[in-house]
Amino acid sequence: MLGKNSILSNNKDKLTHIFIMNLFKKYKWLIIIITVVAVCGAAVFSFVKPAYYDTSLSFSINRVNHQNTGEYEYDGYYAIQASDLFSQTVMSWLLTPSVLLEIYESAEIDPQISSLEEISSRFKTRKYSPQNIVVRYKERDYATAEKIATAITATVEDKAKQSNKTSDDEALFEVIGTKPVIVERTPLLWLNLLIGFIGGLVFASLLAYVLEYLKKGDIRVDN
Repeated sequence: MLGKNSILSNNKDKLTHIFIMNLFKKYKWLIIIITVVAVCGAAVFSFVKPAYYDTSLSFSINRVNHQNTGEYEYDGYYAIQASDLFSQTVMSWLLTPSVLLEIYESAEIDPQISSLEEISSRFKTRKYSPQNIVVRYKERDYATAEKIATAITATVEDKAKQSNKTSDDEALFEVIGTKPVIVERTPLLWLNLLIGFIGGLVFASLLAYVLEYLKKGDIRVDN
């Protein structure tokens, strides 16, 4: 029984292989043309799509004044917890549309707002530690990316000074922005060509299969 099933399976695999080979032979030019068009389209896309500038800007949150407390043994622990909470506040600013609009105005750049959700999603913030926050965003040119980085730093540092004062009008934390890292990113030609080739080949093969299936269906109807 097992031997019979094995023979049937092998015959089925051979028939499938023959069908695929005949399909490629019959629709060879259709498959080649569609694949070439897809590759050319990917090449044009790679050359036409403009480069963008990926920008990373980090902020360090430093404790500058200590409040008097009887828990001297746990003072370092409480300082880290306080820094962690304050860093959450700093991160929330970069998700607030009004603050982001203030940043664009400071940089003298038109924000081109299409929706509140869109402007809030432009900036990605991540907290690597209670004292270290990283902001990432993309811009169309180097000058714009640099201006926005300067505006972000000025806005965040200023808001931090105003929002964490004690009753003695002294700041508990100091937020300092570092020099931004701006990297030009261009489309990867080889990757786009590979995607175009695979996508074109798969689409052409499926189209050839559908055409062959429809032709066989017409033959059966005629009979």
